[in-house]
Amino acid sequence: MSKRMFSKSFQWLTALPLLLVTGALAVIAIGTLAGAQSPDHHWRERLFDYFQRLNPSDGTTVDNFHLVLIDRESIEAVGPWPWPRTVLANLVEAAGSAGAKGVILTESVDAPDPLSPETIGEFWLSGARDEALAQQLSLLPHTDERLAKAFSTIKGAVGVSQTPPLDPNRATSFGRADIRSADWLSFNGSGGDYVALPSARYFYSINPTLAAAAQPSVSALAADGDGILRRAPLLWTLNGTPTPSVALEAARFALDANNITVTINPSAANAQGRIIDGIQIGDIDLPVSEATAVRLYLPKRVTIPSTSASRLISGLGANARVASSNNQLSGAVVLIGLDTELGPAIPTARGDLSPAAIHALTAAQITSGNAPTRPGWTGYIEALAVMIFGAAAIMTAQRFQFWQAAGVAALLSLFLLLGAYIAFSTAGLLLNPLPSAAALFLGALSIAGGKSIGGVLRDDNLRGSFHDTLPEDAMKKLRETPASGVLNGLHREITVLACELRLVDEDLRTMENLPDEITKLLAAASLDLRQTIITAGGVADQAEGGRIFAYFNAPLEKADHVQAGCAAALRLIESMDKVNADLDGSSHTRGLQIHLAIGIATGECFVGPMGHGRNNRYSAIGPAVDRAALLRGQSEYYGPAMICDEQVFKESHHHFAYLELDRLKIRGEKRPISVYALIGNPFIKSSKAFRALDDAHRQLLASYRAGDMTKAGEMLAKAKSSPGAKIALFDIYEERIKKFSDAGTPEGWDGAHPIGG
Repeated sequence: MSKRMFSKSFQWLTALPLLLVTGALAVIAIGTLAGAQSPDHHWRERLFDYFQRLNPSDGTTVDNFHLVLIDRESIEAVGPWPWPRTVLANLVEAAGSAGAKGVILTESVDAPDPLSPETIGEFWLSGARDEALAQQLSLLPHTDERLAKAFSTIKGAVGVSQTPPLDPNRATSFGRADIRSADWLSFNGSGGDYVALPSARYFYSINPTLAAAAQPSVSALAADGDGILRRAPLLWTLNGTPTPSVALEAARFALDANNITVTINPSAANAQGRIIDGIQIGDIDLPVSEATAVRLYLPKRVTIPSTSASRLISGLGANARVASSNNQLSGAVVLIGLDTELGPAIPTARGDLSPAAIHALTAAQITSGNAPTRPGWTGYIEALAVMIFGAAAIMTAQRFQFWQAAGVAALLSLFLLLGAYIAFSTAGLLLNPLPSAAALFLGALSIAGGKSIGGVLRDDNLRGSFHDTLPEDAMKKLRETPASGVLNGLHREITVLACELRLVDEDLRTMENLPDEITKLLAAASLDLRQTIITAGGVADQAEGGRIFAYFNAPLEKADHVQAGCAAALRLIESMDKVNADLDGSSHTRGLQIHLAIGIATGECFVGPMGHGRNNRYSAIGPAVDRAALLRGQSEYYGPAMICDEQVFKESHHHFAYLELDRLKIRGEKRPISVYALIGNPFIKSSKAFRALDDAHRQLLASYRAGDMTKAGEMLAKAKSSPGAKIALFDIYEERIKKFSDAGTPEGWDGAHPIGG
């Protein structure tokens, strides 16, 4: 029955990995299709960032734009930011005088100028004492109108709505826009005048005179979920009116385009209106996403020609040299904004940049017409590729070994990655090879299905049945050849290690109000000991309370099972030292110590599964089990943690350090047996200190068993003076020697100590 116990129980597991792989491929394909255009797929987006670094844009059109930066030098020259809009008007006029093709103020103006006479007058009118002064201030010219006057002599735009919605790329952030309300915008196609655009809003409002003189342009920039800015919407809806982004307006100035034409997707719409899938400026046709966003494609060098605002303002005066240096603005579109020290620094795939720089780089990309594209059909192609490559990998895996299949998957993944890069570098097409590569590796895993995944599941079931009993070599053989008879009952010589976790009475009284803590401590320590036994190659059998038995030489034969049992005992002591160190490190259990008693015996026993169903356990019955349990019980009396019988000592004393403890008369035994304390490994055995202790201890036992208590007392004193001799064993012999010195030895004395069975 044992042979058939697990031979057929897990046959169905050989097909389970294939089912799991197929289900995983379907999940990957569906996720790939559903998230093909989502910016939340960060691994894909980071791969595209890497493609850009390998093959950046040429960046020649960046020279068509010029930054006027409000920097630390400008603040020191003019005063702290924000500046009155009269100062901004001077900047606009200075840029116009320098020959700028157009001027865009990227900092938002959709809030009252805090330094305008009007704003100051309102403050005084609301609570100041000098009402006449307040009225005079309110009658001064508006700074917005002064800024509007500056824009009346040059093409210009002003930034509004600097704060973006949470995610302008989602349809929930779209609003309705009427194309007829923008005279600079027209459309190709049919289906109505309303389009769906990312929704922006004025922070407060914009001065009508200023809005008439300079085109309000949305300056908001929205990063992806990982904080990197990769997309820039070009058209927004602002109070129901189509509004360009700062970058789009800058590109329009650079191309001398009076009109922008959008292409309506005839088959796509949402509740807000039709969807735009293309923008045309002059001769440039620019494909965009549903959110009218263009993906940033930055040049190798993201440096843009720039001038400090302080130099531009000083050029308006009599300083001819400075005025001459401002001639570099001639013919360029000028964007005025804060640098990254005074304003925000926005992360991009090429590092942190100021908003003004990002708008300029986006405008340069628009004028070049060089924008990477990711059409809607890419999601379908990538999802189909997942299933095709996954199926091919599964079929290939059936003919190769696991590592061969994995190597083929890795090679094909490299080809997919290379193909995606070639598509990007030659056609600007963004394809994602990662789902197909994942499918290849999943398919390769199917070769290990029946052997590995099924084996793991079978392993888990078996370990559950035997309560984490069997060592790894036995589990491996059971997984690979279930009918091998590993779980057959056996009659074999084994080494039995019996151990028990104990708490001294004082510690039990200290923790008597925390019984749950005690049980948890013992359970955790028992689990640690069981794992140590299994790692050492033994079978772990949990008994009642804190008692554990370990069997060596079963279920698989081991020629050195006695040495293995002794080595495992030493490992258990090390494990218990770590447990006690952890207890001492906690404020709740500081000072608490768990003691470990161990008995080791060897002999013939019956071993095998003993139980039924989930309560099945691998155990042993025989004299060696009883003797090991008996020796474990003597540990508290003798003090050493590990007590072995004569047979264990004879077969392993040349490997380990031992001290003979006593000769015991056991009820039911014909002759006394000697018991030994396992002291340590061969290094301890060969040490000078141990040899001295062992020699004195041997002479002590010889004198004691000969009945010469005077000589035994001398040898005891010598043994106790040896290094490391502070053990409870010598206190026992000191008491015995004193007793027999006073009362004499009994008749028939042989030095054996009687104990109960």
